[in-house]
Amino acid sequence: MKVWKMRSRVAGFTLIELMIVVAIIGIMSLIAIPNFLQLRAKAHNASAISAGRDAKTVMEVYERVNEKYAPDLSVLLRFDRNLTDDPGVTFVFGSLGGSGYTFTTTHRQGDTSYIWHD
Repeated sequence: MKVWKMRSRVAGFTLIELMIVVAIIGIMSLIAIPNFLQLRAKAHNASAISAGRDAKTVMEVYERVNEKYAPDLSVLLRFDRNLTDDPGVTFVFGSLGGSGYTFTTTHRQGDTSYIWHD
């Protein structure tokens, strides 16, 4: 006579439980990815703001020393080489007036341009 032993239940997860976990992870990633992309754009915009503030300060120092405003970025770089630390930030200089200046900073991966003037 054969004796049949009952197999003990093997510990583990069922297929349904694994599928539910995968679905929950997928939903959470769909929520997190857009937030992550917005944070990246904010960081790039902050870099453009920082570069603009630095350039504005250097422009004021240049004006105090030379009694006129710098016409472009290359002149400002003689005073502060760190203005171009982030290669993604672009500077566009506007026309110089008799009493002021205008330039714009933008990060190529950001979503906003910032205008600086005196």
